[in-house]
Amino acid sequence: MKHLLIALCLWTGINVYLSGQPQLGNTGGIIPGTSQPKAVKDKIPKIKYAVHEGTAHLKTGLVVTGKFIYTELKDEVPQYNFVESTGGGRKTVALSMIDRLVLAGVEKGVNSRIDSTEFVWIEKFKDLYRKIRTGNIELYDNSRIVDEPYEFLSNYLMIAGRKGYDYKIVKQVADLATLMDDRPYFMESLRATGRQDSKDLRIALYLINLFNDPQPMGVLAWDTLQLTLKDGSTLVGRGYTQPLDLRNEHLTNANAYIHFFDGKDLKLYTQNEVASISAQGKTYIRGMYAISGKHFFGQPWENNGNAYLVTRRILTSSNYYFKYRQPDRIDITILQADAGGNYIKPINEAQLRQIYLSENQP
Repeated sequence: MKHLLIALCLWTGINVYLSGQPQLGNTGGIIPGTSQPKAVKDKIPKIKYAVHEGTAHLKTGLVVTGKFIYTELKDEVPQYNFVESTGGGRKTVALSMIDRLVLAGVEKGVNSRIDSTEFVWIEKFKDLYRKIRTGNIELYDNSRIVDEPYEFLSNYLMIAGRKGYDYKIVKQVADLATLMDDRPYFMESLRATGRQDSKDLRIALYLINLFNDPQPMGVLAWDTLQLTLKDGSTLVGRGYTQPLDLRNEHLTNANAYIHFFDGKDLKLYTQNEVASISAQGKTYIRGMYAISGKHFFGQPWENNGNAYLVTRRILTSSNYYFKYRQPDRIDITILQADAGGNYIKPINEAQLRQIYLSENQP
């Protein structure tokens, strides 16, 4: 495997099932005797670092342009060897002397930059970190990789930063909470999707990308929805109704969730606030699945004089929002009201589903 397994589908569809912890790591570069954040030690990776054109901004104010190569020396501070473009012999500079370094080349799928890699000194942790995300929230890691091939990285760390906030070591997705406290949707969406305790750093990357994106519908491509609230008012925007977890396989929370973009920011609504939903000429009303006590929104449908609600269900191969990403399987279910006014799956549900689909071809 030549690239870090956190390579995401981010901003290219996002329809990847986010589960499991990828193998992450670090290539070294910790300066002895400093307040370095702790990481679990692992075997040392064998990486052959290459020479890269670049520019180093040193803490002395000097700017050096030339060819750089990262070098680790036993029992010594890691350094870069370089030859200046203006000529001269081979020189060295310790990481602790570099304020900012930009090198030609990029690890695709991990770094958000297109053709170069930026390293920035973070004083809090006394080390040089690779910047892999830019925007309102910036994300760094302690890798020295530019575009070199490797099989694994050890002692890997991610650090997130935002102007006006302190840096946060990101070991789990919830570590982003402080940096996102002015936009509550992001942590709320974690709870809505049952990932509030996740240590999957791919989800952290996904949320940072979403947080930084000024036009998230370019990626999410949600439908136009009209929400009728319980107070009778209406909201029009782009949204997505989270499908029903019939068996409590993914979520134990009983709420029905509507993820909504009002043109300015993302918000999360539940059945406690929304009475009905209109989308593409169809109306969806609230119901409750009797077996698991789960609320949901479904489209009213009649067959042979019986009334049903048609709703979407969670299937295993789904993305962050539990949106099914393979069109060859049907993700809808037909539910019928029981004597108490709640909904159950009828015995002939599979047959009803086929009838419904035959009547509602795209």
